Amino acid sequence: MSDLVANAQRMLKLFEQMRDVRHGSAFGQIKRLNLSFSHMRTLHLLAPDNVLSMKELAEQLQLTAPSVTVLIRHLIHINLVQRSQHADDSRVSLVSLTQTGRELYAQLTQEHTERMATLLRGLSADEQTQFLDLLERAVHAMQNDRD
Repeated sequence: MSDLVANAQRMLKLFEQMRDVRHGSAFGQIKRLNLSFSHMRTLHLLAPDNVLSMKELAEQLQLTAPSVTVLIRHLIHINLVQRSQHADDSRVSLVSLTQTGRELYAQLTQEHTERMATLLRGLSADEQTQFLDLLERAVHAMQNDRD
């Protein structure tokens, strides 16, 4: 097995270990509300005060219009998003976060930041900088490979 493949497998194992670390209350709420990655991505796109049409959401999520409709119905049902009509074109539905959605997203962001701070706390300041520089370079390489 090549070093690249072995290192990729090691990285996956480390990501799994990170995911297994106990989450905060916002992450527990995500699980209880049965929210998928697409639901979370939708909250991210709408946070904190963005308003997007269903068409824009479908494009940004790279999903079909019917899939986004189902996604939004669930988020409306659990009071995380709201739908309204466009002022100039009543055929266009606009979606935004409710106050509950904004609060949950803010709590998730805070918990994510705390988890990353815990991760970085195990490294010296110089090691943190080096780690982040290398991670940033790897992410850019991944993005360039995709294009």
